[in-house]
Amino acid sequence: MRKTIWVISLSLISTCVCFTATAHAVIPQLIGPLTALLAIIPQILAFVGIAILTSLVFARDTTKMVFYKIRNFLTMRRIIVSLISLVILIGLSVLTFHLVGKGISNSTTPTAVNDTIPEKKEFITGKPWTTFRGNANRTGHVDDLPGPFNGTPSWIFKTKGMQTVQFLSSPAIVGNRLYIGAARGSVFSVSGATYCIDTDTQDVVWRHDSDIPIVSSPAVVAGRVYIGEGFHEDSGCRLRCLDAKTGDPIWSFRTASHVESTPFITQGRLYFSAGADGIYCLDALAGEEIWHFPAVHADISPLVKDGKVYFGTGYGQYKMYAVDAQTGNEIWSTPAPYSVWGNPSGYENLVFFGLGRGNFSESASIPAGKVVALNAETGDIAWEYEAEDAVLTAIAVHNGYVTFGSRDGYVYTLTATSGELHWRTYLQGAVVSSPAVTQDAVYAATGNGSIFSLSVNDGSIKWEYDTQNEDFSLNFMSSPAIANEKLYIGSNGRYIFCLGGTDPIKTIGDR
Repeated sequence: MRKTIWVISLSLISTCVCFTATAHAVIPQLIGPLTALLAIIPQILAFVGIAILTSLVFARDTTKMVFYKIRNFLTMRRIIVSLISLVILIGLSVLTFHLVGKGISNSTTPTAVNDTIPEKKEFITGKPWTTFRGNANRTGHVDDLPGPFNGTPSWIFKTKGMQTVQFLSSPAIVGNRLYIGAARGSVFSVSGATYCIDTDTQDVVWRHDSDIPIVSSPAVVAGRVYIGEGFHEDSGCRLRCLDAKTGDPIWSFRTASHVESTPFITQGRLYFSAGADGIYCLDALAGEEIWHFPAVHADISPLVKDGKVYFGTGYGQYKMYAVDAQTGNEIWSTPAPYSVWGNPSGYENLVFFGLGRGNFSESASIPAGKVVALNAETGDIAWEYEAEDAVLTAIAVHNGYVTFGSRDGYVYTLTATSGELHWRTYLQGAVVSSPAVTQDAVYAATGNGSIFSLSVNDGSIKWEYDTQNEDFSLNFMSSPAIANEKLYIGSNGRYIFCLGGTDPIKTIGDR
């Protein structure tokens, strides 16, 4: 009886040890079934091994005799057994490397690229990327050049190594540098990193590692990169300020919650959302707190316009707010029927917000979404436009129109002053990635891995690029950035795409 109790006890302990040691994945809510299975295989094997050893140790005499006979048999033939075991181990190692390290691809063969710092390359300056989507109009486009006229890849960057990497962050392009955050994970750890990539050579200029995943999109101003840490339930995260040329830390500011948002930087001040820790205003140079608006849960990038800071809440009481940019004192708040996820923008005396049920990885059981235009001074509703599912994207403002995407698969363009529909185009996949807008085109990415160029005038499709040609499991939460006549975007996989090339290429990796 005592032996039986020991066997049961040790088996339960082994189960707890193996399965409570969480197999962290990069953003667990978004991980695919294959990755999840590969992630828990070590725990399963450990449990089986411990269970077998436990049974052998406490087995009855008959079982022990069988064990001794097997041991003697193997001892006599140990050379043959060793050779067979070695062959099996080599085969399993090669198989694991191909599944985990290289992924499952149905077309091109990536060329390996190392996450190492190369020789110093020429640094070309460019216009600052002051907030999410580059500017207050959320267009994802800050230079005067057009976007790409075709969807041919110019290059495709792919990280190397055994770690899972997800680029859920949206890139910021300043000169010939691409800055982007990443969530990185292996079986027993999860972390983050900020990358700086040379857009001319595709070299990793520098990489700054973090102990916490990064989904925040960077802002790049005056030679500095500002980026947050954390996702969903992470706490004790930081907003970091890094040197744009070297990646060296300049300062960091700790919050009680996570920092998914991109800061808004203007007139030497930095405004950002810190999850359940509310809204902060910091001195952008020193990283010192100026004011704090607590007791709200906000994850979107705030808008600073005409002396006010506009933001919305995604948890608790759903509201849209305006606070004084100098003091942080509330000016008005307007209740919302759903979570406020769409990053706000403004036009004339209006400010726009995207609302919706559900989240970035799935729709609600009863989907709903809308865009709301509020009077910037009073918070009164000027107009509303209903979508069939959540509007999680930023609201881009251009030439008197607003453009946004929805989980219902459409990209919409409305008249900014009235909310009247100008056009809408169905892209056959959820649009949670914020569209980019130039004078001639709207660029949008979908949850099933396609990138589109649409006519800004009528929404007709100019071209489409399907990333399933590179990897069958890719989708986009990262938003496209338009610069240097190219389109840049990260993916849930370890890829960063640059479209607008002249000749078809094979996938290149992280050199």
